[in-house]
Amino acid sequence: MAKAKWIIEPSVLTIYPKRNLRIVGLVFLIIIIVFIFFLLKGLQGVPAQFAILYYGFLLLIPLFVVFMAESKIIFDGRSRKLYKKIAFLPMGSIAFEDIAAVEPYQIIGSGFSYRAFRKSNRHGKGLIVSPGYNKSSDPNLIKFQQEVLPKIDELVFANAPVLPKQTIYEFNFFKEEGGVYTVRDNKIGSLVIGIIMIGISVAILLNPNFMADEETFKRLLTTYFPLIIGLVFLFGFFSSIRFDKNQRKVLHSTFAGRVVKEYPFDDLIRFQIVRKTTNFVYSGTEVRAEFNVPSKNKINTLMIKNFRGTKKIDRFIDEANTILGRI
Repeated sequence: MAKAKWIIEPSVLTIYPKRNLRIVGLVFLIIIIVFIFFLLKGLQGVPAQFAILYYGFLLLIPLFVVFMAESKIIFDGRSRKLYKKIAFLPMGSIAFEDIAAVEPYQIIGSGFSYRAFRKSNRHGKGLIVSPGYNKSSDPNLIKFQQEVLPKIDELVFANAPVLPKQTIYEFNFFKEEGGVYTVRDNKIGSLVIGIIMIGISVAILLNPNFMADEETFKRLLTTYFPLIIGLVFLFGFFSSIRFDKNQRKVLHSTFAGRVVKEYPFDDLIRFQIVRKTTNFVYSGTEVRAEFNVPSKNKINTLMIKNFRGTKKIDRFIDEANTILGRI
């Protein structure tokens, strides 16, 4: 079953990313009709006006799903705008000049979809322009990549001016000292939580009668689990990420500096942006660095910085690339 449909014209690209909802809506419609058929037998004597409103409301559910199936994204090369519509209803537009990229967006455990990102919020949630895919081998995804993405590049980015990045001299996210740039990170929260959790374990140990009637396993778990969590937060407080221009290495210090991992600048592959969700609620965005490790023939990923929002991520990456000598 195809997940998306698109129409390619010389100056216009129209994408229907939710066409598979037509079948979902039809299945819902059949289920609700069967439900209403059996419900009619049990609602004898109910006022006709109430019954009509009730049945009408039930029928609105599959009709709404079918209506959503007609959502479409229009890349109009004549007006140089991206339009979003649900059936015939306009839902907004974005000028091509304001689009930074159209790239895959992945949510851990939920597959990925292609989205259009604004320049003003390059690493935000973006506007969905494709259905969700779970496998890179999906035939519909392969066709989308072969037919739709090149057309988007042609309409949106082919004539876009290339603006060179400017070297940065004032750093907002790094503290420089002797050619070593340490990532600024407010970790007071980690320190406070760590002390509180350790304090809980200490308070329990000072009270020998605590949970005296419970099983040994439960007492040990309740006593030492807060201690373990507290130590994790404390070690997080005393960890650091440093970009050493003198050695041309990224240094990751943990356990209060007792363990230091080194990654040469030249082994950096790319920065990876990971948007995190907890129970489908946005919980922050991480900037990670992927490093090639030739001696082990693998790739290591290092979490560099966590952001609560996304609008300052580009600035952070520009600062990091300036230190790395890429800008």
